[in-house]
Amino acid sequence: MNDSILNRIKTPNELVEQQGAKLLVYGESGAGKTTLCKTAPGKTLVVSMESGLLSIKDAPNLDAIEVKEASEIEQIAELLENKTLDYDTVCLDSVTEMAEILLSQEKAKSKDPRRAYGEVIEVMIKTMRRFRDLPMHVVFIAKQSRERDESSGMFHYQPMMVGAKLPMQIPYFFDEVLVLRTFDDENEEGKNVTSRWLQTKIGQNYIAKDRSGKLEGFESPDLAAIINKLGFAGGAA
Repeated sequence: MNDSILNRIKTPNELVEQQGAKLLVYGESGAGKTTLCKTAPGKTLVVSMESGLLSIKDAPNLDAIEVKEASEIEQIAELLENKTLDYDTVCLDSVTEMAEILLSQEKAKSKDPRRAYGEVIEVMIKTMRRFRDLPMHVVFIAKQSRERDESSGMFHYQPMMVGAKLPMQIPYFFDEVLVLRTFDDENEEGKNVTSRWLQTKIGQNYIAKDRSGKLEGFESPDLAAIINKLGFAGGAA
């Protein structure tokens, strides 16, 4: 047997530890998705495509870069792969905007909209796999879409992506798909308060999943605590 194959044989726990946690988090506008990056474990890089860094400007453990073109995303992936950029966690904020950037560029190059959408789907899948396979924790942030079921009249919630196929494909790339939700309530003094929770399991017409089986149905919006609960001690190896 080839030595390189022998060296790659490890226990499932060792392999998972090497890969790091991969999470997809989506939610409605204003829910605090970008703020969530402040709770990521270790030294964190936020790859921002939405120019909305105000909520994390004072975070001590974060670096950030604003991306304007799709080619820059590939350059960042390469720098992370060869460890020129060395981080414990990477937050992509957001993959929804990443797809919009790609679509805008493809529409400028092609007169056929169907071809443009097809190219975007292909590139998005390739790019997300590339980041997913990095040996570190990677958090993919997405906007939330609301789709109405014509037969039942009920609304269903899922990650927002361009096209009809991509939103249904994206959740299959991840072990953990979480929804950042806000709830209005009253405190003991009768004042209105808003709480934020991460939904980890499908329900109430929201797409979510916890393949590990280690998370409660709703968890506090703390990425470091969740990643630790998944079995990772701090930054990935």
